[in-house]
Amino acid sequence: MTSFGCEYKRRRWYVRYVGESNGAGPVPPALPVPLCRCGVQAEVKQSRHPKTAGRAFYVCKWTFGPIPAAPCDFFQWIDGPDKYDPRIRLFQYHSIELKPYHQFRRWVPPSPNPPRMTEEEKQEAACRRVRDPPMCKCGVSAKLMRPNLGDPPKFTPFFRCSLKTHDGWPLCDFNEYIYGPMAMWPTEEQVREFESGKAPWPCVSSPMIDASVVYWQHKM
Repeated sequence: MTSFGCEYKRRRWYVRYVGESNGAGPVPPALPVPLCRCGVQAEVKQSRHPKTAGRAFYVCKWTFGPIPAAPCDFFQWIDGPDKYDPRIRLFQYHSIELKPYHQFRRWVPPSPNPPRMTEEEKQEAACRRVRDPPMCKCGVSAKLMRPNLGDPPKFTPFFRCSLKTHDGWPLCDFNEYIYGPMAMWPTEEQVREFESGKAPWPCVSSPMIDASVVYWQHKM
C-alpha cells in the first residue's frame, strides 16, 4: 500500500511525503509486518505532523538511510485517528530514527509537572532523599550523581539508576533531581510562544520525508 500527498522533483529523484489529506487513509492490521517495495520489512515511526501527531506508521527502512540506498515510497498506517495526540509535538525526538516493529515503543505522555517548591522546601526534600534514596524503575535504590560541582554549582545533583548495562550505561532511564522529580512538560509561557510563532515547536516534521531530498538539496 502506498499513500502520498505531495511530490517534489530533484533531478531524477521524486520525493514523496504524507500530506494532511492522507490522515483518513485506510489502516490495515499492523501484523504481519509488511514488505516495502525494496523487498525488506518496513519499519516504524510516530508522526509529529500537526494533523496526524502520535499515529504510528510503516515506511521503507531506507527512508533516512545513506545514499546510494535509495528508499521506495512505501507508506502504511499502523494507527487510526483514535491515536491522535498533539501533545507529542511538545517534546524533542529523533527526527530520522526508525524502529523495527518488535523494537518500537510508543510515546507515552509523562506525568504532570511537580508543584513548584521554595528553596527551603528543596533543601528539606534533598536532605530527606539523601538519607532515603528513591527507587529507580528497576526497583533498586537510585545513585546520587553530583556533576561538575563548582562555586556556585552549575548543575543540580540528581539521582539515576545504579545498575549498569554491559557497556556502562544506566540500566533504566530514571532521572530525578536531588529534591524531587524533574519538570517534563513545557511551561504555559513556552506553549504560548510555540502557538504564537515566537518560538519553533520542538516537533514539526511531516510523517515521512524521503532522505533523497536532503541529499539533493546539498548537491544543488
